[in-house]
Amino acid sequence: MTATGIDRTLRVVAGQLHDEIDDLVATMLVRMRDEAPDFDTASRPELADGLRGSCYGNIRVALEALGDDRQPPTHSPAEATDVARATARADIALEPLLHTYRIGHAVVLERFFALIEELDLSSMQRHSATLIGSKYLFAYVDRVVGEVSAEYGRECQRVSRSSIQRRVQLVRDVLAGADIDSTELGYRLEQEHLAVVATGPEADASLRDLARRLEGRLLTVAMTADTVWAWLGSAPRREGRTHHVELFTRARDRTRYAVGEPAWGISGFRRSHEQALAAHRVARHLPRLVTRYDDVALEAALLHDVPAARHFVDRELGPLTATDPRSRLLLETLDTYLRSGLNAAATAAVLHVSDRTVAYRIHGIEEALGRSVLSRSSELAAAVRVHRVLNA
Repeated sequence: MTATGIDRTLRVVAGQLHDEIDDLVATMLVRMRDEAPDFDTASRPELADGLRGSCYGNIRVALEALGDDRQPPTHSPAEATDVARATARADIALEPLLHTYRIGHAVVLERFFALIEELDLSSMQRHSATLIGSKYLFAYVDRVVGEVSAEYGRECQRVSRSSIQRRVQLVRDVLAGADIDSTELGYRLEQEHLAVVATGPEADASLRDLARRLEGRLLTVAMTADTVWAWLGSAPRREGRTHHVELFTRARDRTRYAVGEPAWGISGFRRSHEQALAAHRVARHLPRLVTRYDDVALEAALLHDVPAARHFVDRELGPLTATDPRSRLLLETLDTYLRSGLNAAATAAVLHVSDRTVAYRIHGIEEALGRSVLSRSSELAAAVRVHRVLNA
């Protein structure tokens, strides 16, 4: 096989892999979750977002060269080095991060081999393309893993010399159940806490502005360049959570907030933070700037495992999740009917149709689902809410 023929073949395969990039990343993330459990993204949403971005960044850069000169890049994708720094700051060992690279490499390599097999090539041509392409993909991973490891080491050195890391460790100790001296933390634990996960380039400054308006204390921990864990401390207020949330909605920048519920003392410090993290898992799927745990508690519980949540939605709603106008109309009707307490007249009033039209649509829904709405009303209501988040 000529050099030109190999170039042409690898260019075709690189194009096909690029077209499948969403499926490749989805497969990687599922396998990373199952095969690299020590790289804990479930309790660290900022790492989950970074890992997803790193998968996309590495695939795009690798495929660009695969279809061209097959020379590993001089510098790793920015998303990859960002995750290396975030991993160091999260106090996760380097090996679990490198394990995710081995998994991602395996996913791409397996699909690369399959696509070569599907091409109309002679055995010699197939052997040549496979040998040269796989050699490049191994060289790419070696180069990136080397840079990622070096960046991880540099970040470990930076944070070990920093008082920020000391504060991060103290916060992690409190969250893990330890009792510490509040004076060392610089934030009083015996007060009311409102935990927040803020994301955006101006997250830290925005939180400080909110603390000034609340006239309360602020504790922040920067988990990544644009993700901040925070606690707003104050004496209990009569107006409670509504007062706090209204302040978030008045923020002038585009910072996004996932907000727990106000709670007292060290147990409240932990509980409000857990709620804020759960709200953040949901907020990543939504366009809104402020997501309160109290508004999305059900979605947060079900979205702890996104693949399982998707399976639940598909099982309960089936054909109603299709994107054609008829399916969307039936899903809207079902949602309104459930919110109206299974009252057809109230549903008709909301949708501005007749009672008969509602009855006709509910009959169509039950035919599509193969069971009555009444018998699965709780499950259907939950599935509609989760479907709305997943498809926001």
